[in-house]
Amino acid sequence: MIAVAQNPYYEFSYDPAKNRLYFKFLGYWKSPDVVPDYLQEWGHVIKLTKPGFTIVADVRNMITHPREVKQLHEKAIDLCIIAGVSHIAEVTPADKIAVLQTTGMADKAQLSYNRFPDVASADAYLDQLYSYTF
Repeated sequence: MIAVAQNPYYEFSYDPAKNRLYFKFLGYWKSPDVVPDYLQEWGHVIKLTKPGFTIVADVRNMITHPREVKQLHEKAIDLCIIAGVSHIAEVTPADKIAVLQTTGMADKAQLSYNRFPDVASADAYLDQLYSYTF
């Protein structure tokens, strides 16, 4: 596992054996200004992947966020699509409005995704979907 970024707002890591990116959402983002390197770090971690990569997105700590932050997440999704993401396993937020927000973003982008209660379940699901020979 390669740790790529860690700060009070999010963490990125990458598992080259699985061609899997791990994203963990931390804390409340009141505006894009609190995460000035967010898209740059997405770009950095995506460069480690190969087309067909998967993502475990642990967003269970996400709460309803402002429109500007939602737009930032949409840009990150676009980067993933361009790079060839094949599937996202989301660890579902407890906040019901945040669930609506993540659902809306994934549906808008027409992403293949499923929801899970924890990271272990999300990881196991993706392991079953894909065999890894990278």
